[in-house]
Amino acid sequence: MKYKLQPESVILDNNGITTIAGWTVVYNVDANTGEFLSATYQYLPVGVGLPAFSYIDAPKSVNNEKAIVRQGNKWSYPNDYRGQKIYSTETGVESIMQNIGEIPNNYTMLKPESEFDVWDGKNWRLDHDKKHQYEVKKTTIRKNQLIDEATNQISYLQDAVDSQIATELEIISLAEWKKYRVLLNRINTDLAPDITFPEKPNK
Repeated sequence: MKYKLQPESVILDNNGITTIAGWTVVYNVDANTGEFLSATYQYLPVGVGLPAFSYIDAPKSVNNEKAIVRQGNKWSYPNDYRGQKIYSTETGVESIMQNIGEIPNNYTMLKPESEFDVWDGKNWRLDHDKKHQYEVKKTTIRKNQLIDEATNQISYLQDAVDSQIATELEIISLAEWKKYRVLLNRINTDLAPDITFPEKPNK
């Protein structure tokens, strides 16, 4: 034929060496992970093989939840959750899936609804005791802070009374702060969060 309207197609032998030079589509993969990167046209002269990390057999098309990976002499199609949020079943801490493949052990794609959730093997459930202990701790901290504030006020007012220089308003205020401190000390933090703090006296 006078004219060739199509480029010469390459022919390889059983060892992957070019016996007839020509063009072919090669499928390139990442040198470290084997993940498919691109398909390119490649001219192969006689006596050479395919470029490193390139293959002549085509992978199949996949959806967004699959990856294309070369493993040995064949293509594989593992799950691909990269970029999606996953949660530690031990701590509930969020992280981002970085690698191709299944979600690591002790992780799930289900998001806990609160910091007090625990993993039961299939789902998150609220740990009522954990939540209660948090409320007790928070209430105890607030109670102690208010007692410290009251003690400081009482110390100042008591000094004024002991020095016999207290005003009538300070004497009344001292009694109110002492009563307030007593009420604070009577608070049972184990009842948290069902607790009402007493009203603070005016300074």
